[in-house]
Amino acid sequence: MEEKLELSGAQWANRFRGSTGTRELSGNFRQAVEDFIYAMKQAGMKVVINSTYRAPKRSYLMHYSWRIAKNGLDPEKIPSMQGVDINWNHGTKEKSVKAAKDMTLAFDTHTLQTKPALRSQHNSGLAIDINVSWGKTVEIKDADGNLVKINTLPRTGMNKQLIAVGKTYGVQKYRGPGRDFPHWSNNGL
Repeated sequence: MEEKLELSGAQWANRFRGSTGTRELSGNFRQAVEDFIYAMKQAGMKVVINSTYRAPKRSYLMHYSWRIAKNGLDPEKIPSMQGVDINWNHGTKEKSVKAAKDMTLAFDTHTLQTKPALRSQHNSGLAIDINVSWGKTVEIKDADGNLVKINTLPRTGMNKQLIAVGKTYGVQKYRGPGRDFPHWSNNGL
C-alpha cells in the first residue's frame, strides 16, 4: 500500500522544531557560547538567539524549500527522507514554487543569500544563529579577560573585531561559501 504524502507548504515549519536555548548545545561549545554571550551582554550589546540545535529533518525541509524557491530546483528531483512524508510537487511548477516560498517565509530563510545546509553543525549542537547589535563604541572582554574596544562598523555580528573576540572563546563566525549573517559555530562552518 502506498503511503499518503502531504503537500509542502508553510505548515511544515511547525514540524521537527529545533531549539533556541544554549542547553541544547554540546559539551565545551555550550560553555564557550554562554561565556561569549555573557561578555557581549556585559558590554551592552543586544543578543537575540534564533537557533541552536536543529533536527536533521528540519534541515532537510529548510534546505529543499529554499532551493525550490530560490534556485528553481525541480520538485521531482528532491530525494525523500525517512520520516518526512512530504510531496514537493503540487502539479505545476508555479504551485510548487509558491508552496516552497511559503515555507521559506515560515522558516524565516527567505532573505538568506546562502542556502540552508542540508547537514550542519546545528544538527550536532555545535552551532548557534544569533543577531547581535549595539549603538556606540563598546568594550568587551575576550576569553583571556582582555578588554577589546570595538569602534568599527558594522555594529552587528559581522563586525571583524567582534568576530576576533568570538574566536578567543572558541565561537567562530561562518566562513563557508556565501554569507550566513547570524551563524556561529565551533569550526566556522
